[in-house]
Amino acid sequence: MINQADSLYLKPGEIFYADTPMVVNTVLGSCVSITMFVRRLGIGMMSHCMLPSSTEALKRGEDIMKYVDCAVLYMNKTIINAGAEKKETEVKIFGGSNMFTVSDDDAGVGNRNVTASMTILKKLGYVITASDTGGQFTRKLYFSLDTGTVYLRKISKIQGL
Repeated sequence: MINQADSLYLKPGEIFYADTPMVVNTVLGSCVSITMFVRRLGIGMMSHCMLPSSTEALKRGEDIMKYVDCAVLYMNKTIINAGAEKKETEVKIFGGSNMFTVSDDDAGVGNRNVTASMTILKKLGYVITASDTGGQFTRKLYFSLDTGTVYLRKISKIQGL
């Protein structure tokens, strides 16, 4: 059972890294969360990304960790610098709901976030070990940095207006 008192809440645009057992949680709509866990080293990371690409944001000096591309590159560098090998890193992706009604599912920011995450992770050589993405659900995640397990709860289906 997860004790909320021992849990850290990850806000949009944040990344968390730890080498001690604890639980990190977040709530996702169209945002995506990527987790990385290395059992041998007892380390883990979790991101909460809002948008797929930072191309224009870098020019404006914005907070870049809210972008999938920047967050994944940072996570990759951090996990490798900690001594992990990509083949032993458990990578999971969650979120990317279609929060707004659009005529083409591919046009939604949630879908673009998922596609960007999977593309860059595969390009870097990671294998995605689990995912729960898309749909119209709000997701509550709890990531155990003790076991690498992600507990997922679909809170509700988004209701159209």
